[in-house]
Amino acid sequence: MRWQPSSTAPSIVGTDERRRGDPIVTDRLGAALDALLDPSPQTVLATEAAVEASGWPADEGHVVPDRAVVSALRQSEAQVLLVHRVSMTLLRALRSRPVTLVVLTADAEPSRCQEVGSIAGIHVLGPAARVRRGTGSTLCCAAEPGELEGLWRALGGARLAVCPTPGFWWQLLDRKAARRYVGAGYVPASVLDEQWAQWAVTHGRGHVLVPLGVPPAPVDDPGHDDLAPALAAHALERWTGPVFPAPRVIASVLDGLQGTASPPDGTAPDSGIWQQARRALPMTGALVGMDRARPDLATHVATAAFLAQRALLRAEAAQAALLDDEPPAPLPVDEQSTQRSTEVLTSAGTVLTDHESKVVLRGFGIEVTRQAVASSASGAAGFAERIGFPVALKALSPDLRRRTDIGALALSLDTAAAVRRAYGTIVDAVERNAPTARLDGVLVAEMIEPGLDVHCGAIRLPSGTMAIFGRCIDPTAPIEPVLAPRPLETEDARLLAHAILGRVPVPALRRTTDPDPQALAALLLHLDAIADHFDDRLELIELRPVRLLEGERRYVTLDARIVQRAHLQGT
Repeated sequence: MRWQPSSTAPSIVGTDERRRGDPIVTDRLGAALDALLDPSPQTVLATEAAVEASGWPADEGHVVPDRAVVSALRQSEAQVLLVHRVSMTLLRALRSRPVTLVVLTADAEPSRCQEVGSIAGIHVLGPAARVRRGTGSTLCCAAEPGELEGLWRALGGARLAVCPTPGFWWQLLDRKAARRYVGAGYVPASVLDEQWAQWAVTHGRGHVLVPLGVPPAPVDDPGHDDLAPALAAHALERWTGPVFPAPRVIASVLDGLQGTASPPDGTAPDSGIWQQARRALPMTGALVGMDRARPDLATHVATAAFLAQRALLRAEAAQAALLDDEPPAPLPVDEQSTQRSTEVLTSAGTVLTDHESKVVLRGFGIEVTRQAVASSASGAAGFAERIGFPVALKALSPDLRRRTDIGALALSLDTAAAVRRAYGTIVDAVERNAPTARLDGVLVAEMIEPGLDVHCGAIRLPSGTMAIFGRCIDPTAPIEPVLAPRPLETEDARLLAHAILGRVPVPALRRTTDPDPQALAALLLHLDAIADHFDDRLELIELRPVRLLEGERRYVTLDARIVQRAHLQGT
């Protein structure tokens, strides 16, 4: 079932904490946004200085001299006020006769914007706001005036263009009156939140909104403030992947998605420049389909076409994945296994060991390594013989995150004698290098053949909801994790798997076979099922790594960690 706005959802920019999620406020803002799309003298009041500064057409709405704005406001039923500066007299007038949206075109002090925004029912666009209207089919947004002008030129105008991008811009795009337009532009991380993410998942296809300044998501730190903007950014990019933030690139991607692209001069980009672009950006140029320019993206700026083509190839590949691949099989329901998972969580501490975590995962159908916990060297050797050589040994402790750093991990042990020696070495390493760590034994696990390693899981966001994340592990360079809001539907899981694998550098995929995205999608659905079953009990599920394989198993979880809330706080 798709997410729907609720009374507990965070409010939009411009409201105070006591009015969060007020549906009356939201309806009033929606009417004001409709007024921006189709203004009239009854709905929009503007001053002459604001019209000149913002680019708003002088014949749209009711335009008055600056000195007459207070008296005009008192006699008006306008929902939107465009004003260059807010005097104390105007501030008092707004308190007695508030409009829904104030567009502040001057570079005002932040305190003055806060004063206006603190008035009940008022939302602020600005400071230094720009609002332009035209006859195009695009709704543009930008963080800076220069960016807005560049977009306006590249797109050949727009129906409505604003700067700076407000936090409520997604609500305009969600309005029924705006459904015939597409959104394009830049959205800074400071205004991105989970509501942006939910809108993008439901309605974001076909829009090209480029997130700016989004830091990599700290997927090992539940509740971190950077998680929500990263989640929204990845939702905006779920079809195209990251889009280079240049006006001509955005315009080319938008044309390609709409199927309306046409070469301005009837010729393709210069082949010499295209090949040089491939040399300058070898990872991008080596992708399938990047050997030559698409003729429908011809432009006199060849680099813009090159960068746009990358995004369009991603969108085509995502669509092909949904059309050509069979969806993951339905999740098996095993009440006995899920009950066992619940018992383990109830009896475990806040941080579960690798072994405890894998018991929980196995209860929900996630493939994990065959393993056992040994408390002696001879016991470890006996387990290894039953599991089958070669095996890996690692210290079992909720207090250890990087076992390799302290010598608490041994790999590729192929004899019982090697297992006995490794057991003693690991116990001694923990005692010397991590004397305060709790050691619950030594884990004996099967060794898994080579494959593509993935780091994935579920993490709690600042709002209290959870998101699913994943990234491929590349020892040569860090890869940004990708997040998706839950609950995941089948299409969401397949697109998330496609996005995770799509960020792998090309050489990492030059194996005998490419990784199976459907196996990864199935795993992501299992993670979503765990998060759903235990609701608000879990803080973090971290599988690091999961190895994608050929053959019947398809993937195996090598290491896992679950963090839950303290039992007195959990349910």
